Amino acid sequence: MVTKKLIIIFICVFLYHHSYSNVLYEKDNLIITEVDVDVYQKLYKDNYNLEINKANSIRDLVLINNVILYLEVNNPDFINKIDSELSLRFGQNLLKENGTRNFLRFSRIRDEFIINYFQNKLNLNEVSNIFNQLDSLDLPISIDNCFIIKEILDLKNNEEFIESFFNNLKKNTREFEITINKTKFKVCINETSYNTIEKLVVEYIQIKTAEEFETFVYEKTKN
Repeated sequence: MVTKKLIIIFICVFLYHHSYSNVLYEKDNLIITEVDVDVYQKLYKDNYNLEINKANSIRDLVLINNVILYLEVNNPDFINKIDSELSLRFGQNLLKENGTRNFLRFSRIRDEFIINYFQNKLNLNEVSNIFNQLDSLDLPISIDNCFIIKEILDLKNNEEFIESFFNNLKKNTREFEITINKTKFKVCINETSYNTIEKLVVEYIQIKTAEEFETFVYEKTKN
């Protein structure tokens, strides 16, 4: 996730060095400089925890610029909606630098594909398959709302828990339960464990929607 502090640092770097930056790409009124690439690489690393080289950074920046330009012309209401959301989240001043703003816009557009799949397509069998990829899923259970832990169980193949997790994920709730010998137990999932599982689901949806999103991007960048 891109933090305000990190974005402020990038904007300061951009303002200080932009005048001295070498141009790496120039075509159709689009100019990409070394500073643009440096800012993008840092944003990419912070947001995805992955490194990206200069060539791929330039390619991404061209695609991002073309997609945003297309939407600004053909669907300005959508872009304005995204900008309003980003402004509330990061503050108006942090969106003044064009490269940072377009990166955040593009990430938000990508999120739309993930949200749509999650809301309309993700099913219980898919979540079950995600759990099956784990070596184990050791979680504590309790009969008194997690004040006292009875024991820790591997629930990766527990159908009742998987269904409970799926339903809670869909409803954005945290009431995980299983039944053992006709006794209801609460599954105690702390924030770290929940975020780990949630991340696996998001990564799965990213893979499932990758082709659709790439098709969308390249359709919007055709000359």
